[in-house]
Amino acid sequence: MSSPNPVTDSSPAGSIYDLGYRHYEGPRRGRIWAMWSLFVESLRGVWGFGRPMSAKAAPFILGGLYALPALFQLAFASVLAKEISSGSGTELMTYRVYFGMFYFLVIFFCVAQAPELVCRDQRYRVLPLYFTRSLSRAEYALARLASLAAALFLLLMVPCVALFVGDILMQPDTFKAIGDELPKALPALPANALIAAALSALSLTVSSFSPRRAYAAIALVAYVLLAEAVPGAISAIGRNSDWTWTDKLFALTPITSLIGASDWFFGQTLNPQEFTGSLTADAYVVVALMSVVVFTMVLLFRYRRLPA
Repeated sequence: MSSPNPVTDSSPAGSIYDLGYRHYEGPRRGRIWAMWSLFVESLRGVWGFGRPMSAKAAPFILGGLYALPALFQLAFASVLAKEISSGSGTELMTYRVYFGMFYFLVIFFCVAQAPELVCRDQRYRVLPLYFTRSLSRAEYALARLASLAAALFLLLMVPCVALFVGDILMQPDTFKAIGDELPKALPALPANALIAAALSALSLTVSSFSPRRAYAAIALVAYVLLAEAVPGAISAIGRNSDWTWTDKLFALTPITSLIGASDWFFGQTLNPQEFTGSLTADAYVVVALMSVVVFTMVLLFRYRRLPA
């Protein structure tokens, strides 16, 4: 049996080519910078920046429709000021009631944009590319959540700024009007921040359970409709019986609880014609804060268990 031929120096053993790649010599910014980069890119993605024009249609159309009534009030500020000065009973939109009047547009915004942030990464299996870098699963989820909350906060604040400017223009003394109007407008900041945090946590958590955007959007719409309708139906049944606990079910409503919490920031008591049950504005604030915590924990648990 012949032994194998020894490898000599002249034997071909492969070649190494210099392709021109260079080692990265720049600063390594760490995990905080990775979260910030993901937050910025996610915020741009919510509004469609850096993407085709079709991706900008839904957020800007919905955002424009949500701000349109406030912009109309701003545009006709001089006309409304004359009607108010003449004693005409003109009803103006206020910071407190604006979200309650047009909340469905905000829900449509969440339905359209929340799946964009989390579904594509699951569907195209790019999550390992994120997690192999200096970014953990929790940091990925929190960066996505913060970007959607920031986008919703901007969406909610644009009409408030328009209402603020319009109310100032209705007054003859601008500087005095700013001083009088500012205390009325400032509660809109924490109220809209809570609304943005609660809706973004809800939307992103529900959307994260499906890799397909259509299924996530349907699930989000179904959850909001059922969560709003079921407590009211059970409470109506409970009025005809001895069930005293049914009023507490309104704490599970995602929209009613946020409207009630918003009234607390403006120092208003709940209107019994709009809010049925025994829950007060204080209780709705606690419920809204708890919903942010609960949905955020569920979101983190979802990404902890997600195969990647």
